[in-house]
Amino acid sequence: MTQVTLDNFIEAFSAQLVARGQHRVRLNDPKARDGLYRVYKFLEGSLEQRAGDTDRAWRRSLVTIRNLFQPSAIGSFDRFEALMRAKQVYLTDHPNPYYQDILIRMPAGAARQIINELDEPVSKLVTKSVDEYLTAD
Repeated sequence: MTQVTLDNFIEAFSAQLVARGQHRVRLNDPKARDGLYRVYKFLEGSLEQRAGDTDRAWRRSLVTIRNLFQPSAIGSFDRFEALMRAKQVYLTDHPNPYYQDILIRMPAGAARQIINELDEPVSKLVTKSVDEYLTAD
């Protein structure tokens, strides 16, 4: 299977959000935190289902992405936030006067192109992750 990096996953995750009309992640909003936790649980479940899988590269990708969405001891999503903030120059509005909001300033055409270029297993993973995130809304 295909291996996916954190950067590629976050780019695709952001593109899926934009394609679905979501241009903001409000980090202090309980719905956003619930959505990020749902993504974590989905990825944890995916790993449990693939426990006997011999494709180590794919499992390693899943573990890395799952860890990105794992909440800290105080319930914040510091790793996710840090990676999104690192992408601010490219994916989000910078400087951001509403620091707790991550504004995704990706054109719809660029979002569609990113989504269309994904390999099938990565596309499914990102789509299901965004589905889980948006379920909290």
